[in-house]
Amino acid sequence: MRLLLDAGNSRLKWGVHDGQGWVAQGAVTHEQIVTLASQWAGWPICSVHAASVAGPVVVEAISQAAPGVVQWVRSATSFADVRNHYRNPAEQGADRWLAVLAARQLCADDVVVACAGTALTVEALTAEGDYLGGLILPGQALMLRSLAQGTALLDRLAGTVQTFPQGTEDALASGVLAAQCGAIERMCRQLACHTGRARPHVLLTGGDAASIATQLAVPATIVDNLVLMGLLRVACES
Repeated sequence: MRLLLDAGNSRLKWGVHDGQGWVAQGAVTHEQIVTLASQWAGWPICSVHAASVAGPVVVEAISQAAPGVVQWVRSATSFADVRNHYRNPAEQGADRWLAVLAARQLCADDVVVACAGTALTVEALTAEGDYLGGLILPGQALMLRSLAQGTALLDRLAGTVQTFPQGTEDALASGVLAAQCGAIERMCRQLACHTGRARPHVLLTGGDAASIATQLAVPATIVDNLVLMGLLRVACES
C-alpha cells in the first residue's frame, strides 16, 4: 500500500492506495496531523509520497506522523510525456505540477486545470504534453477576507450569487465567483488561441470546485483529489 499526502495552505489531504484503488481517503487541519499517526500505523504501508505548499512546521509534523520515510515530491522540468515550461520549476508549488500530471493521465486533449482552494490556480496543458504555465489568484474566502479587512463597509457575510446583484451581500458573493470563473474562461480562450484548436477540456478540483462549476460559461468536470492522483502517478512511475 502507498500513502499519499497533499499538504495545502490550510489542510492535509491524504489517501491510501493498494494498487487497485483507494482504500481510504481523508482530510484534516494542520493541527490534527498528529492524530493520524495511529490510524496510518494500522495499514501495511510500503511507501509514503508527499507534496507540500505549507510551512516547515507542517512538514515536520507530517514527517513525525508518517509510518515511514517521506519521499517529498517537487516540481520538475519534465515527467513522462509532460514538459514543464515554467521558468523556474524549483519555485513552483508541487501541487500545481502534480495536478497537471494527473490531468494528463485523465485527458489526452488540451486541458485547463483549476484547483480551487485557499488559492485558485489555473493551468494550461496542451495535447502534446506541454504544460505552458498558469495563474494564481486568491480563493473565494481569501477574496472576501481581503475586502472585509481593506474596506470600511464590506465586513459582512456574502450573500447568494445573482446575475444582477441588487444588494451588497449578493454583490460580494457574485463578484468573487465572477472573478474566479473569468480567470478560468480566459485561460480557455488563450489556450484555444495558442493551439488553434477547439475549446479545451476543463478539470476542476478543490473545496470550491462545485460552486465554480455551477457558474462557468464552459463545461467542466470535477475531479476530487487531483493532486493525490498526481502523487500516485509519480509514486508508481518513478
